[in-house]
Amino acid sequence: MRLYEGLEAITSPFADTTVAIGTFDGVHVGHQAIIRTAIEDARNHQRESVVFTFDRHPSEIIAPARAPDYLTTPVQRNSLMESIGTDALVVVHFDQALSELEPEAFVRDILKTTLGAQCIVVGQNFYFGHERRGNPAYLESIRNIYDFDLKVLEPVLIGGKQASSSRIREELRAGKVDEAERVLGHPYWLAGEVVEGQRLGRKLGYPTANLALTFRQVVPKDGIYAVEVLLDGVRRLYGACSIGSRPTVEGAGRSIETYLFDFDEDIYGHVLELRFHKRLRDELKFNSLDELVIQIDKDVVQAKEIFAHETR
Repeated sequence: MRLYEGLEAITSPFADTTVAIGTFDGVHVGHQAIIRTAIEDARNHQRESVVFTFDRHPSEIIAPARAPDYLTTPVQRNSLMESIGTDALVVVHFDQALSELEPEAFVRDILKTTLGAQCIVVGQNFYFGHERRGNPAYLESIRNIYDFDLKVLEPVLIGGKQASSSRIREELRAGKVDEAERVLGHPYWLAGEVVEGQRLGRKLGYPTANLALTFRQVVPKDGIYAVEVLLDGVRRLYGACSIGSRPTVEGAGRSIETYLFDFDEDIYGHVLELRFHKRLRDELKFNSLDELVIQIDKDVVQAKEIFAHETR
């Protein structure tokens, strides 16, 4: 997959292409359907498939107060796009100027002139251009003028409900990580850097890796989770993760900390990604540290049982 970060990275206009357009936060099953439709159309017509997306959610410019947290980091998004099989990914900087671009100029100057779109693939709820005046109906009204085919996909349903980024955020914030994964169609990975904490876990016999987010991602509901861990993008580990304020220890503060099974290495400054396999329980306040350790013992046993088939 060729990656173009900004239209300025395209040094010469593309030849004939099929272009899938969207924000694609999460690259969930609905997004995947749009991208795969574009890939299939491109192959059927012997042309390249292109995914066109933005470097941020448009609401960060249009309505900052309503801008959502993200489901994927840019690196995760790009990797997912590549795994689906698109030939090229174009990520443009969404700014005020782009938000004020008239829909016709967007189609004429970007989709046709720069990207060479012979077919455009979008979701039913896609909007673009100044004041969101561009939509599938608008594209249909001008497709003969600008000579392109148009494919508009209906929403994908999971469990009878529409797959959407907002639905996934709700599931994660409710702690329903398994349901979020169903709608995503792939694991939810929370990424960050390992930073030094208060070493409370080490004092309890369970040293933890404290995660500082490097991107504004959705954090699942406070609680204890069985997690798969990817260290520096290559090394796979397993553990039990605690998200919350650690109420048993006064003044401990909020954290995302993970006890890694059978692991004792210095990984401060390393990149860690957490896949939330299963929610084990709510965060609880115990009467003593001894009671807390007893519960941690149980959490670790339960999490290890979940991953027993993976670690054999």
